[in-house]
Amino acid sequence: MVGHKLVVCTGRAAVRLIYGHDAEVAAWVAENIPDVGERGFHGPSAAIGVATDRLIAGMVYHDYQEQFGTMQLSMAAVTPIWARREVIRELLAYPFLQLGCFKVWTTTAQSNERALKVNEHAGFKREAILAHQFGKKRHAVIMRMLRPDFDRLYGDAHG
Repeated sequence: MVGHKLVVCTGRAAVRLIYGHDAEVAAWVAENIPDVGERGFHGPSAAIGVATDRLIAGMVYHDYQEQFGTMQLSMAAVTPIWARREVIRELLAYPFLQLGCFKVWTTTAQSNERALKVNEHAGFKREAILAHQFGKKRHAVIMRMLRPDFDRLYGDAHG
């Protein structure tokens, strides 16, 4: 492993964040998102994995628009045990704290209610519907989180 951070939670399985394996984590995320699959992510990206004894979740950071302070996020998971406040904060710290983004956003198939609920659990808000984004009659939901939302939900990083 190039790098990892151990996140220990009393009474729950410990998870660790995997850094430095961008291509491998991004490939795993792509394989686990039906609307990405083999085509993967285009352009520059970074990724962080979440693991127990195996990879259980991953987040890909792509479509970074530095001049606008925006970035798209794509996430996949095979179990909900990763979705702890401290893990979500660490995953969102990269775009908000390290890169200084003001807005991060996701595109999720409207039919994927589970993923939409996970995004809402993390603090994302529904912003728009993209009609036929994933083919005829397969709409997408744009969800977003702004830096003030991140600070309110996960603590002001300056303190």
